[in-house]
Amino acid sequence: MNNINVTAPNQAARLRYGFGNYAQTRVQQDIYKLSHNGQGQKNPVEALYEKFLAKYNPNALMNKYMTEASVEKMLQNAPVVKEILAEKGVNAIVCINNLKDIRDSHVSTTVDVAVSLADKMNLSKEDKQAVALGSLFHDFGKIMIPEEILNKNGKLTPEERAIVNTHSRIGYELLKTTGMDSKALSIVRNHHTAASMTNDKLSKIVSVADVYSALTEKGTMSSEDALMIMDSFVAEGKLDGEIVEVLRNSLAEKEGTQAA
Repeated sequence: MNNINVTAPNQAARLRYGFGNYAQTRVQQDIYKLSHNGQGQKNPVEALYEKFLAKYNPNALMNKYMTEASVEKMLQNAPVVKEILAEKGVNAIVCINNLKDIRDSHVSTTVDVAVSLADKMNLSKEDKQAVALGSLFHDFGKIMIPEEILNKNGKLTPEERAIVNTHSRIGYELLKTTGMDSKALSIVRNHHTAASMTNDKLSKIVSVADVYSALTEKGTMSSEDALMIMDSFVAEGKLDGEIVEVLRNSLAEKEGTQAA
């Protein structure tokens, strides 16, 4: 750096040099983290690219991971997923269509609500990014749930419900092999954990968004009726009451703005 003239004609060279040093440092940090977290070595350029996508274009990251080749690679690095499914009598078969079917409906709405709640609750920029990423990937584990169970017409049997309920653990184990942000991973793992059983605030936010989305998607239920059901979940310790209240106030504010 000392050999570069800092006068105006050489500013471009100085910037290129500075960015080169920065990129090299970041890549070295990624190599260290990936080689010391049990995930194995990853192409450092790919690792840096994925971090960029996670921060600035998580949808592109979802596209990257939503391929059979990507999921098969995750499965190789997370053998516990096959064990989880085997315990339920299910073979580990990748079902890409499971995510395609819900991504533009349930997942999209969950992300919108979760990000709005995070903004209303004045979270840090880092936590807002984790909420955005975690809510986008919260149902990723459903990529391993048999389609005939996930899309069954009618009520699930207790055995089928137990299989579906493994999706949060499966999603966590799969995505953990990618080096995803730890806060986002916690959201994937804990978004179905009862509010009374966890201190993970970000997961509680996504849980509220997830339930609201599930109740109101496709116009099957009004916001008012959905909130009444969610109040009962609060009473049972399943949802966080303060976050549900933030959602209620946010919806009322939105309706008031639309009415005006």
